[in-house]
Amino acid sequence: MKIVVIGANAAGMSAASRIKRREAACEVVVLEATHEVSYGACGLPYYIAGINDDINLVRIRSVSDFEKNGIVMRTGHTAERIDFVQKIVSGTTDAGEPFSESYDRLLIASGARARQLLVPGAEKEKIFTLKTPQDAERIREAIEHQRCNVAIIGGGAIGLELAEACLLQRVKSLCIIETACQLLPGYDEEFARAAQEELEQHGARVHLNERVSAFCGEDCVASVATDRAEYEADVVIVSIGVVPNTEFATGLRKLTNGAIETNASMQSSEPDVFAAGDCASVWHALLQKPVYFPLGTYANKQGRLAGDSLVGTPASFSRALGTVMLRCMGLEFAKTGLTEAEAKREGIDAKSVLVRAHSHPSYFPGACDIEIKLCYHADSRVLLGAQLMGERDTAIRIDPIAVAIDRGMTTDELGFADFGYAPPFAGVWDAIAVAANAAK
Repeated sequence: MKIVVIGANAAGMSAASRIKRREAACEVVVLEATHEVSYGACGLPYYIAGINDDINLVRIRSVSDFEKNGIVMRTGHTAERIDFVQKIVSGTTDAGEPFSESYDRLLIASGARARQLLVPGAEKEKIFTLKTPQDAERIREAIEHQRCNVAIIGGGAIGLELAEACLLQRVKSLCIIETACQLLPGYDEEFARAAQEELEQHGARVHLNERVSAFCGEDCVASVATDRAEYEADVVIVSIGVVPNTEFATGLRKLTNGAIETNASMQSSEPDVFAAGDCASVWHALLQKPVYFPLGTYANKQGRLAGDSLVGTPASFSRALGTVMLRCMGLEFAKTGLTEAEAKREGIDAKSVLVRAHSHPSYFPGACDIEIKLCYHADSRVLLGAQLMGERDTAIRIDPIAVAIDRGMTTDELGFADFGYAPPFAGVWDAIAVAANAAK
């Protein structure tokens, strides 16, 4: 059997490697538009910040590593069309030569690209997006030791990680421009407000409810104009989300943003065609429908399980909760599942409780407050989601809550789970248990 994989990053290479481990006789051909394979994009802001000085550390495996395992790697091959009847992928190489590749089964793992801001002046120099190691190198070169004025467009998680990177690089000034009424979309207002205050305490200026109308300057950007004001900027980083790379996959059922709709087995609407990673949907464990969560954790899990599906082994990934975590200067944030507002939009009768508790007893040095907001069914108190923030020992606490939601636990059960206790780590009642027991 011949399996073709479009895309050579997390989902695609996880699948290709899994196929060769399970069915060594399978012919596996990977088509990749670039010459970059298997890298950890989540590490790029920390290279820009100077926390990591070696960009190659985010590169996980090389083309030759995969070729040694019998995978045919064809980099510089851009897929442009799929004939689902004849089972042929065709496109163009970066040398301008046409190619076609037949398949018995196909995995589309083409990922996503950074969304562009299409306003006057968008072509000017020193306007960047972040998606690849090359992007990170260009941004770091532009801001490192330059004492420049930086504007970040977009106040989501990556925008905040980039803000931290710029502040650690001691740029001259930093402003963050967000069209919404708060930073961190998806979090409740009190968490977003804390993130804003943290950034402002470190010298950043946050502008909410403003829409960029133009980038001004000569060849290089000099300022950012919005519908309210104009801000000086020698460097602009646009961080307004991603667009699935699926234009070539015409004929497949897709979500409204262009992501390929799949079931829990990563099967698309066409026979023998699967999709995984940032170009595809994942199955939401609580909502029981396909949603779009472009996260590296899901790309790797989907890729591995898609590898099983492609060789005929039953596999399913139906447990996505949207679990995320990030650091913004001195604060950690984490979220999983649904907020109360999100639950109610889906017709779920939900309640929430917000609790502040210590990370560990105050008589042991380094204790800090952790704020935990739990969302749960109003009647059964089955857990639906959580949000956390604190200075230390916070983000990782989202993991046991995600497990509790995955297992359908109630707040009562979580409140009396057998958490460990020792003064350097946690109190006799862990902060998670304190929050769970406050749910009524």
